[in-house]
Order: sequence, then C-alpha cells, then structure tokens
Amino acid sequence: MMNRALRSLPLLGLLAVVACEDDRSAGAPPGLGAVPVTSPPAIACTAPTSGPTFHKGDVGPNELWRADESPHIVEYDVNVRDGATLTIEPCAEVQLAKKAHIQVAQPLTPNSGTLIAEGAADRPIRFTAKDGERWSSLVVRAPGTMRLAHVTIEGGGGGDFEQEASLVATGDGVDGWDPLVFVDHVTIVRSLGAGAWLQRGSTFIAGSRDLTIRESGSEEHPYPIEIEDATIDALPTGSYTGNRRDEILLEPKGGQTGGTGLLADATLHDRGVPYRVGRSRGTSFIIGGRTDDKLVTLTIEPGVTMKFEKDGSLKVQHFAVTKPSTAALRALGAADRPIVFRSAADAPAPGDWQGIRFNGIPDAANALDHVRVEHAGGDCGCILNTCSSIERHEGAVIFTSPPATAFITNSTFAQSGGHGITQGFDGEFVDFLPTNEFNDLAGCRQTKPRSKVAACESPRPACD
Repeated sequence: MMNRALRSLPLLGLLAVVACEDDRSAGAPPGLGAVPVTSPPAIACTAPTSGPTFHKGDVGPNELWRADESPHIVEYDVNVRDGATLTIEPCAEVQLAKKAHIQVAQPLTPNSGTLIAEGAADRPIRFTAKDGERWSSLVVRAPGTMRLAHVTIEGGGGGDFEQEASLVATGDGVDGWDPLVFVDHVTIVRSLGAGAWLQRGSTFIAGSRDLTIRESGSEEHPYPIEIEDATIDALPTGSYTGNRRDEILLEPKGGQTGGTGLLADATLHDRGVPYRVGRSRGTSFIIGGRTDDKLVTLTIEPGVTMKFEKDGSLKVQHFAVTKPSTAALRALGAADRPIVFRSAADAPAPGDWQGIRFNGIPDAANALDHVRVEHAGGDCGCILNTCSSIERHEGAVIFTSPPATAFITNSTFAQSGGHGITQGFDGEFVDFLPTNEFNDLAGCRQTKPRSKVAACESPRPACD
C-alpha cells in the first residue's frame, strides 16, 4: 500500500547519490589476491521530483517503487506476500522507520513473494534509516526470494529475535538447501549486530558475488554474517572485514535425523576471515550421515582457518562404526596458504578442542595436505583399541577404523593436549610420520592400533 506526497527534494537526492558512491568504494576482497583499485563510476541518478511516497502493509500484486518518487518511506512493516512482486527501480532510495521491516513471503506462512531491487554501478539503490532511527531488516522466508544488486543497506538491525541483523533469510527447516537471496555488489554497513543472518537451511542463490559487510556487530552478535552449514557452498565473494569481530559465525545444524551433518557436497571458501564454528561449548561440525549412506564430501580451500569452541570437534561422520564412512574431507592447502584448524579461544591452549575425528572406514576420497592442527587433543570421552602403552586416547586426529593410506601429508600438529594422531582400531598400522611435523605434544606423535592377526607386544611400546 502506498501514499504519495508530491514534494521535490533535490538536496536529499544529491546527498543520497554522494553517500551511495562512498559506500560502494571498497577495495580488493581480502584473501583473493591483489586487484587493481579503480574509481567508482560516476553516479547517473537525478534528483527525484515527486516524492516522498509512503508505504505500509501489503503491496499490490506487481508493485513498482519508482526512483523519481523517492524517498520511499516505510512507515510500518511492508509485506510482499500472496505471490506479489515488489520491484524497486535503480536510483531509488528507501527510508525505513524505527523497527520497520520489508518482509517477503511472510507473515502467515507458508506464503510466497518476490522482492527485486537491482540497480547498476552508476544507478545504485539505497535502504537506509528514516530520521536516523534504527530500522529492522529486509526479511525473506522460503519459498520467497529476494534479488539485490548494486544496493547499500545501512543502519538496520533493530528487529527482535533477528540476531540484530539487517538482512535475514529463513529456510523451511526441511533437509536440503533453500536458495533465497541473490546478491551482486551489495554493501551492508552499520548493522546493529550481524550484517546478515541465514538460518533454517537458507542459502544464497547461485551466482551471488561481491557482498561487503563492514562497521557492523554488537557484543552479542559481533560477526559480519551468521550462517549454517547449508550456506557455506554459496557464500559470496566480497569483504567481511572492518566489523566488531572479523570472523564468519558458522552454526552447524545438520539434518533432521540425529547424528547427521552436512548432507550434500560443499566447499568451504576462503573469504579472507576465519570461520568460527558455533557459539557454545562442545559444538561439532559434522560431515555426512545421510540415511541413504550416500557419500558427502566437504572440500576446504587453501587459506581457510576454522576456529573451534572449547571441546568442539570436526567429525568426518558422527557415528563410530566398522562399515564404510558416509563422509569425506578434502583439505588441500598450500605451503604459502595452509588450512588451519585451531582453538577459538583468545588465549589458546593445548587441549582446547577435541580435533578431527574420522569415524567409519575412511573413504579413499579423503586427503589432507598442508594443514595445521593446533590446540586440539581435548577430552574425547573415548576408549579405543590400541597396542600402545597409553592411558589417554585423545588426539589432534583420531581414527576409529583403519585408513587404507596415510592420506595426511605435509602437515603440522602442534600444541596437542593429547597425541598427534590416534590410531584407535583393530587393523594394520599406517605410518603418518614421514611427511608431517609434530611439535609440543602432550602424548605420542602417533599411537599404534591393535592388530587383528597378532597379540600386542609385551611390554607394549610407549607410542608407535
């Protein structure tokens, strides 16, 4: 619903143009290599002649917010639902009042709707606060969709139960990923909490790129973006620095069946800042566990750092069984861009987190090269089969079934509160020492499994 007031605001239009140009002048995304810095294009927007235009409630079936009728003032929540489409023209400015939302496919779910706000480099779109008050967010709920291009979102995050985020996407919570948001050259700035929050299986639409989040974060939600495992594969390129805490919060949710984790092949991309796994003690990132036993592979790009909370872990399948694993981990770093798994503590110490655990018979697809595992070896609550003379079974890496090969190479295990590699199974010993480094361990570099064909040596060796 709209109510138009005919009033020319040339000064406002000029200020919006200048501010838009400033907010989009980001440099090279961190971690992506040096690229030439170019000046932003000249803004081609002209001052509106017939705004402001006021909005609240449900939009029409195919509603258009014209640039010339800017600013578009959202007095109360605007709802894009019941199959409606709201299109916002390039050069338009949208001002949202205190606590106001633009909601797609809600309230009353299940519903549907589409928001399209696609500007251009020289004709950007801006969502900002009315009278400097903290507005809420742009919200989309499955199966609705939102498409944003050359957009600045500024001063949001005032909603309740929304992680103080300015952009919120909510999936249907059913197994599988819900691509709800497309972004292309989108900047979120000065969000009260996280710039964006994607939950309940929501993710970005394929092709999303160049998302910048800066000057955002609160004490409770200090991260630029909060995502789940469903989101990682499509997380856009861009810049996630210049916030209260420059880390991506990754909340593992897994599937609806107990013990399931990441349910489809995905890549964890290097986006220039670490991934912090969970916000609470004991959070585990789990790969695989599909009920149809289909293999799920997590691939990690060179340069990625994953930080784990106290007693957290990375599990390549949750359950320790003696049949083939449903999960694989491919973490192939480089000498100058290693992949790092470490503690999330501000003052990290040995044994802060459990480490990487391979459950089930490891698949041949597993490969770790040029990785660092630090501060692991925390309490695993496990008693495993071994021929080593040990009392504790914790390790930076734990195998509960025999690997076919030593697929961890050129890697470093440092400051473990337990062993480097625990081989806790009945089967043949696999030697991981030749290409790997082990520094400052509380236990063995590697332990010895229990043989299927012969009794353990007497006395048992201290390590391998």
